[in-house]
Formats: sequence, C-alpha cells, structure tokens
Amino acid sequence: MRLTQFWSRLSMRERTLTGAACVALFLVLLRYGIVEPYFSYTAQLEEQIEQKVQRVEKMQRQRARAADVAEQVRALQQRFLDAKRGLIPGETPSLAAAHLQDRMQRLAAESGLELVTTQVMRNEPLGEFRQAAVQVTLRGDLSAVANFLAGVEYGDWRLAVSTLEIRGAYGLRAPRRGVQQFPLTITLEVGGVMQGPEPANATRG
Repeated sequence: MRLTQFWSRLSMRERTLTGAACVALFLVLLRYGIVEPYFSYTAQLEEQIEQKVQRVEKMQRQRARAADVAEQVRALQQRFLDAKRGLIPGETPSLAAAHLQDRMQRLAAESGLELVTTQVMRNEPLGEFRQAAVQVTLRGDLSAVANFLAGVEYGDWRLAVSTLEIRGAYGLRAPRRGVQQFPLTITLEVGGVMQGPEPANATRG
C-alpha cells in the first residue's frame, strides 16, 4: 500500500525517471547475473568439448597406428630370433665350447682335414653376452684348408677366425706309394658369441 501511495504521489516526470532507473537496474542484473554467467559457462563447456574431441581424435590415430606398431614389433622379434640362431648354442660357456668343438670336427671331416688337437680358450664377456672360442690344429692340403675356412666364415653360425698360423710340411723326398702326405699344418683360433640362457619371460605366453 505504501508503495502504491508513493507511486501516486510522484509526478509524471518522476515516474518516467523511476521507471527508466528500474529498467536499467533490471538490464544490469540480467546481464551480470544471467547473461554473463551463461556465456562463461557455454564457453567453458565448448572448451571442454573441444579438448575431448581432440583426445578422441588422438586415440583414433593411435589405434590406427597400433597395427603398424604391432607389425614392426613382430618384424624386430623375428630379426632377433634370426640373429640369435647364428650364435653358438649353449646355455653355459662349457656347453657352447663343446658345440663349437663339434662344429670344428665336422667341418674338418667334411673338408678332408685331419684334426690334430682342439683346445678350449677362455671365454670373454662381450656386453651382455659372452664369447666362446677354441683353438684347433689341422693337417691337410691347401684346397682342404680353403674349404674349411670357407665353412667357418660362411656357415650358418656367425664365427670368426681371430688367429691363423700355417706351417709347411713338405718333405724333400717323394712320398712312398700308398702313404698319405699332409703338406700343411694350420693352427687357428675360432670364436663366436654364445646364445646363453633363455630370458626369463621367453616361456611366458
């Protein structure tokens, strides 16, 4: 009632000014109380949506690359297995040396050489692996020696000849009939990297 009385006492000009002031106050409250918070909320919401869209696109790109990455991993694993097959088999240095001795005996027999002696050399560390080596003394002719060295260098095992000594054993007299003569005696040291024990996670499926 008092507000009505107050309003009735005002002149037309005062009512106009009061109405304008109320409208201005309403607009200010509308802008800073409703419009501004709404725009701020929508801008924050759009930013969050954009971030999630970028995250989804990144996940999609990663998923698209997953097949390529898996294929590269399989290729690297196959290359590792192929390289490991070229190492001297054996989980311990003694087993690796025994396998290497057997290989030297077989190559000597295939090449037509006489195996005189074999000696296991001290194994040396080579990074995470160890190197096994044997010293062998053989007798035979030059072509047999060449075949033997070719079998060592170009076989399926990655072996290397570190030392090589060749001595001639030619006699001044002609060999007797039916007696085999070995004109050359070679002593060489052959070595390679041993495979070693299987990794602990190799048997896990």
